Amino acid sequence: MNFFSRRLPAVLMGAAVVMVQPQLAVALSPIQVSDIAKEFTVLIDGDGIGSGIIFERKGDTYLVITNQHVVPKNDGKYEIQTPDGSRYPVSRSQVLPGLDIAILQFTSNKNYRLAELGNSDQIREGSTIYAAGWADSLPGITNERTYQFTNGFIRSRVKQADRGYALVYNNEVIPGMSGGPMLDENGRVVGVNGRAYNTETILAVLRIGIPVNTVLTARSRPTTASSTVAAAPQERTAEALINLGGVRANRKDYRGAIGDYNQALRINPNNPDAYFRRSFAYFYLGDFPAATVDLNKVLELNPKNAVAYAQRSVLRIQQKDLQGALADGEQAVRLAPNLSLSYLSRGSVRLLSQDYKGAIADIDRFIQQDRKFAHAYAVRGFARAMSKDKQGANADFDKAIQLDPNFFTTYQFRGVSRQLIWGDKEGASADFQKVAVLCQQELSTPLCQQVQQEIKQAQDPTLLYKQAIADANLAIQRNPQDANAYLRRAAGYYLQGDNNKALEDLNQATRINSKYSQAWVLRGDALFKLGQKEEAISSYERAIQVNSEWGGASPAETWFKRGTILQKLGRKQEAISSYERAIQANSESDNVYPASAYNNIGLVKYEQGDVEGAIRQFQSAINNDSKKVEPQLALAVALYTKGEREKGLTMAESALRSENRYADVEFLKKNLWGEKLIADTQKLLQTPKIREITSRPSRSQ
Repeated sequence: MNFFSRRLPAVLMGAAVVMVQPQLAVALSPIQVSDIAKEFTVLIDGDGIGSGIIFERKGDTYLVITNQHVVPKNDGKYEIQTPDGSRYPVSRSQVLPGLDIAILQFTSNKNYRLAELGNSDQIREGSTIYAAGWADSLPGITNERTYQFTNGFIRSRVKQADRGYALVYNNEVIPGMSGGPMLDENGRVVGVNGRAYNTETILAVLRIGIPVNTVLTARSRPTTASSTVAAAPQERTAEALINLGGVRANRKDYRGAIGDYNQALRINPNNPDAYFRRSFAYFYLGDFPAATVDLNKVLELNPKNAVAYAQRSVLRIQQKDLQGALADGEQAVRLAPNLSLSYLSRGSVRLLSQDYKGAIADIDRFIQQDRKFAHAYAVRGFARAMSKDKQGANADFDKAIQLDPNFFTTYQFRGVSRQLIWGDKEGASADFQKVAVLCQQELSTPLCQQVQQEIKQAQDPTLLYKQAIADANLAIQRNPQDANAYLRRAAGYYLQGDNNKALEDLNQATRINSKYSQAWVLRGDALFKLGQKEEAISSYERAIQVNSEWGGASPAETWFKRGTILQKLGRKQEAISSYERAIQANSESDNVYPASAYNNIGLVKYEQGDVEGAIRQFQSAINNDSKKVEPQLALAVALYTKGEREKGLTMAESALRSENRYADVEFLKKNLWGEKLIADTQKLLQTPKIREITSRPSRSQ
């Protein structure tokens, strides 16, 4: 009954002639355009951070378009990561005069797709436009850069373009995507991502890009000394400073990065990318309030920035504001239902709010779009562990480690699962040691300290319960109508054994939200512990009646709990009916309840003298979960008593070798075995072969 205890065409250049394909093709779907863009969009890092477009090949030399501000240093060391994950050292081969454009080159004998360049002169206001690129890692959501693809439309074209920026569009572009492609509906590159556009008089942000025809025209001109790499000046533009800050942050110089972002904001006080990246730096320094202030500014500049909502959700989690975190996660999904990071963010909050089904559903949606992201598998693995799906959880943890063996969160989640749910202290200890090593390598000191504190809480549950109560107190002070906070505090009290305080908080939670099924279920648990069985049954029935907001509970679990109390009260037929409803309400995540329900129906039928009916129920339990020992032993006793002694003895021997605590009569009584079945069990236990087994130490679970 203890619920709580388990509880982000080739261009032919020759004789200065540019050949551009006419735009006559039929429009592709956004997914098709994204798949095409992903094949020629590259990640750039080193002394610069951004994205690029593979557009030409000469022998084994590939040429890539990007922004100059992405690669600001003439003598910088840059690296390109191609779509297949290979990494190549690069050099700037050309800087185009008057444009924020640089041409890079790298050498490879592999075959990479070249971008098909469209005719940007045909792009008009209202034209659909897509943006792609490799976004920065998002603290708390992803520790690696991710490929992002967003859709929007052209707002306007600028006649007097500064450094080539003539296309104004409304797509969301995350820092790190600078230099990436702008694409038309046919998957052709018509521009290059580059800047955020804003004014001091209007507090709004638009994105501006450089038309690809502008790039090609500039490149076809004879190269002069002023356009060579050696003579190219390094402009201190806001974009260049933001890029420099990103490089410092990658090297964990977060305070130096903040200094660069501050300089960028002095040049352009409303640049959202500066606020965005400064927020990341504050996050890694553990200054979550300052990080939140910067994200608030991003959202003030652009209230429809789904990524900012997703990131602020993570910050609110760090500040124990789960209600605010969930609201931000919901808003991210509403604004960008096709943005995978929205679901990862909301799923993470749902996990912490004990809504394991909701968390799994969100992560499933994310994985449908990105199957190579370790963090997603780690989150889903923990949600599955909390849903008692050990096999699914371990499969997800293994997949996460396969994708990224140095991602500390996977080991943290698996360690907590081993410690608190599966009782594998040795495995948990190994995972926690791995976290300690990786944490020091990957994170700043404040976050390392937080992770280590969470591990201590997992190793000492009393600390976990106290922290849960303290966090809930803060949430209630922030919002006295936060039903989820009362539920979380009740969980802490319950696990401490203070059922009266738990009941008070659960009463308050259900008063605030009368459709909170999870709170009604947990209220029933507390009432049961207090000996108020009839009231507990009524609370479970209320949970089933409202059938809303189940969180970590479920209908199958609730019917099962109701059945166990009825069985204890001797109301056998009502108990059987409740167990049958638990079986009917079964879902994949509730798979533990059908096996137990079949078993308990068998226990009742045995006491009613229906041995054959009991045997069928025990066999159904075994068919549902072949590793469950209890129905194996119960079936063995029934067969032995019925006269199939050898078969019964063989089955009993196998069951008790696996777990001999079922040879303890008092343990059987706690598991609702009736007098008749216990009496028959004692007869079987007295046989020499079984006595030999039961005298040995029990195998640990």
